[in-house]
Amino acid sequence: MKMKKAKQLGFEILENKNAKYFGGAYLKDSNPKTKRPITTKRSMHLVLRSVLAKGAFSLLKKERIIAKIIYKQAKVSGVKIYRFANGGNHLHLIVRPCSRASFNIFIRSISGIIAREILGAQRGNAKNLKFWEKRPYTQVIEWGRQYQTLLRYLDQNALEAWGFIPYKPRKIVPGRLSTA
Repeated sequence: MKMKKAKQLGFEILENKNAKYFGGAYLKDSNPKTKRPITTKRSMHLVLRSVLAKGAFSLLKKERIIAKIIYKQAKVSGVKIYRFANGGNHLHLIVRPCSRASFNIFIRSISGIIAREILGAQRGNAKNLKFWEKRPYTQVIEWGRQYQTLLRYLDQNALEAWGFIPYKPRKIVPGRLSTA
């Protein structure tokens, strides 16, 4: 009789596909029952998508101000920024937080400050206006091939946003970047 090899305990979360990404269009429930997967050892892909960022409210119109906000808040909250790309109606970031608390502070601060800056609202006055489409999307990224693929994707996205290359529709696969 052949014996089965016992699995090492404590790594069950890595086997779960949903443990690699969270938020955005993949979040079915408005009040999620699970925590956002956050890692301090690997990089993370963060996407903030806006409903109102078109025409006069495009994120491209205030790209320098947005970049300044992002880098300042990253320094304050202890989040390392590896790459930042502005897609016009959405922002891509590759980040590595030092802790879950610092990442939460970072997301809350940049989402609020950027929305106020784009809308020209004062602090506390834009509560009824929903600027961001859904919760921020995050995905844990492995170093190596997945990280290099993400860098190419961000470069392509930025070039498409500025009109240097034509837009290519992409096939959306949860937790994976691919082009169709």
